[in-house]
Amino acid sequence: MAVLQKIRNRGVLLVSAIAIALFLFVIGDLIRGGEGLINQAKQTVGEVNGSSVSIQEYQSLFEEFQVYQEIAQQKTSSSEDENNQLKDMAWQTYIQNKLIEAECEKLGLTVTDEEVSDMIRLGASQLLQVPVFANQQTGRFDYAQLNMFLTEYQKLKDGGQQVPEAYEKIYKYYMFAQKQIRNQALAGKYQALLAGCILSNPVEAKMTFDNRSNESDVLLVSLPLSTVADNKVSVSDEEVKAKYNADKEKYRQYVETRDVKIIDVAVTASETDRKALEENMQEIYTALAAAEGTAEAGNVVRQNASLYPYSDTMKEKDAFPQMIASHLDGDSTAVAVGQTMKPTYDALSNTYYTFKVLSKVTEADSVLFRQLAVIGKDEKDADTKADSIYKALNGGADFKEIAKKYNQTGDSTWISSDQYQNAALDADNASFVNALYAMNRGEIRKLKFTNGNTVILKVEDQRNPVTKYNVAAIIKELRFSDDTYSSEYNKFSSFIAANPTLEQLEANAEKNGYVVRPINDIACSQHNISGIHNTRDAVKWLFDDAKLNSISQLYECGDNDHLLVMALTGINKEGYASQEKVAESIKQELMNEKKMEKLIADNKGVKSIDAAKQIQGALADTVRHITFAAPAFVSATMASEPAISSAVSKTPKGQFAGPIKGNNGVYMFQVLDKKQSEEKYDEKTEMAQAANTNFRYVSQSLLNDLYLKANVKDLRYKFF
Repeated sequence: MAVLQKIRNRGVLLVSAIAIALFLFVIGDLIRGGEGLINQAKQTVGEVNGSSVSIQEYQSLFEEFQVYQEIAQQKTSSSEDENNQLKDMAWQTYIQNKLIEAECEKLGLTVTDEEVSDMIRLGASQLLQVPVFANQQTGRFDYAQLNMFLTEYQKLKDGGQQVPEAYEKIYKYYMFAQKQIRNQALAGKYQALLAGCILSNPVEAKMTFDNRSNESDVLLVSLPLSTVADNKVSVSDEEVKAKYNADKEKYRQYVETRDVKIIDVAVTASETDRKALEENMQEIYTALAAAEGTAEAGNVVRQNASLYPYSDTMKEKDAFPQMIASHLDGDSTAVAVGQTMKPTYDALSNTYYTFKVLSKVTEADSVLFRQLAVIGKDEKDADTKADSIYKALNGGADFKEIAKKYNQTGDSTWISSDQYQNAALDADNASFVNALYAMNRGEIRKLKFTNGNTVILKVEDQRNPVTKYNVAAIIKELRFSDDTYSSEYNKFSSFIAANPTLEQLEANAEKNGYVVRPINDIACSQHNISGIHNTRDAVKWLFDDAKLNSISQLYECGDNDHLLVMALTGINKEGYASQEKVAESIKQELMNEKKMEKLIADNKGVKSIDAAKQIQGALADTVRHITFAAPAFVSATMASEPAISSAVSKTPKGQFAGPIKGNNGVYMFQVLDKKQSEEKYDEKTEMAQAANTNFRYVSQSLLNDLYLKANVKDLRYKFF
């Protein structure tokens, strides 16, 4: 009983302890779950239709497009801008595929594996038209070639062998192409379904044809808006507000953006840097002028890290940079053989250059030749075989027959100047080219390379003699030095430290040699700010950390040649732009409307084209081939004017019409001629074209609507 009494006395304490323990257990799970959600959010680059896109998934997509560019476009490296385009292409393709997949799922549309296989077998996709899957004779997709590759790849995988990197890349491309073919086929089915819902009729077809084929020539008098001074019209705040409310949908903003003010310092070479480079170029000029022969001249180029590499080959004038090509022949500035041009600055490329003309010849642009690579057990054996082949060929033996004995075709091939003169050739490739162009038609030659290999060459034909030059050139960019960069950095950072607010930056920028520039509506999907490379960190700051009117850190960006500081001046939420933000553009629009109203009112009494020409500021011109289907372009006001096309279509020949309110001015005209084009009306064709045009409008509008409903979130700026 005593024990039971003690339990009763301490019951409340026990219950409380158990409750606390349970709470801690539950909250622990919640915390751990919350950490998981937070970590997942940190790995999310976006959302489509409520589904997250992970960084790993997006990175995989981007890498697929990189492989596509390398295989399909034969590009092994990309600039920052090209990489950004690939990133956007990968993202936009992913979104479009997801939007269409969701719609097709509702409709029951699918693409089977058999359909994909058939399309691949038939080569029914541009993605398959790449050299790695092409027939060597036709240059077109060859299913047998693809199968051969896949079989070889699988054999390597199954055998546990190391698959060559090139094979892995081609296989990745094939898998990418297969996936895209499926997506494109699904999109095609969806579009075909939509197209079946968009019809035309004979009335629309005839009207469309008439609108396109009935042409008019007019004598047009334009009264540009600039003929009315700004002080002749006024716009009130109430009018701006009314216009904003009436056209509010025009100011709808679909993504959140930022407004900023920036100071961008582009670091450039100082006068000290210029003088240092001029002295260096003078030393190079002296060394190049003293160089004897191509080997010494080539060494001077290599030792001085020229932007234009040297190849000991003859090239046509246009193969050289423009500033050098312009001095190779012609006027008094031409540099003769053996002479060296003094160091000169080229403002267009911001470089200093000097060059020496080593030789000048007239030789064929194109050479038809055969070659046979000689392979032996060792160098001595190869030399013996080469001598034997050379002797046999000079004795009249057939080149192709001998080549067959060495498992080579011996086929003739054309080489032209374009194939080598824009490349940096090593010594062996240069000697190969020089040998071919130095040989006579029908000549046979042995050529031994520095690695001990030998090739037998025979020249069959030579065509198109042209003038060529051997030129050794040193080109150096005028760049800022480390000292110059440090000086600019210290000066700018001191200015920012002394002016920590936007008001102070704006008040003191000009007197310190800086310019504050506003940039509005920066979206997080932008890869840079104001076209400056490597500003991703600045974009992240804008969307993750910045507060209104706060000042950013100093960013070192661009191609290591820009210093940037920003102030956040506006956060534009998704929805409608505020009246204050668009007030100036609305005011200008209303002023233009009032100017046109004034021009119309002032010239209402004009009844002839001759009288219209006499109006002060009027510009007369003949405009031909005006149709109702396309807006007339008026060069006097630099505007497309649908109102003119409409008015002209209903005005008889010889009559005067106007004044007519346009987009950029007021117009009057007299119809000089009306005629119909020689195009013949075909009802069936016109109906199909009209339906196709209608489908394009509907299809684009539908995709836009699907995009908006999918609530797409682009958070890639956090990672790329």
